[in-house]
Amino acid sequence: MKILYVCQANVGRSQMAEALHKKIYPEDIVSSAGTNVNGHEEKIIGRLEKAIHVIDAMKEEKIDLRYYKRKQLTEKMVEDAEKIIMITDPKNWPHFLVGNSKLEYWNILDPKGRDYQFHIKIKNEIKTKIERLLDYA
Repeated sequence: MKILYVCQANVGRSQMAEALHKKIYPEDIVSSAGTNVNGHEEKIIGRLEKAIHVIDAMKEEKIDLRYYKRKQLTEKMVEDAEKIIMITDPKNWPHFLVGNSKLEYWNILDPKGRDYQFHIKIKNEIKTKIERLLDYA
């Protein structure tokens, strides 16, 4: 299955989801993107001050996100995906996503600016949702 995880900046939730999904179900084709990357497609390590808790939370899973690259969501990514998981407020969705039948919305809080323990909570919530998603796929 081709799955695309999308959050706003492609630093936290969607990156965690992509990496966790790949670890749990390596046979799937998984990617992530952000609705507001603004052309700054850089490695997460380049945003270390904003991503340190994301990186540390994923170390618990033996996943190193430091060199994962942020990507801007495109219409082509949406076309290529079989399932799109939106993990950002609907007000941040681009027009080409509205009403898309491949879309599923996960209402998971943005950990930006929160402490390490909050990031662990969000990581665990995403992991549980991935396991449930694929149990019913």
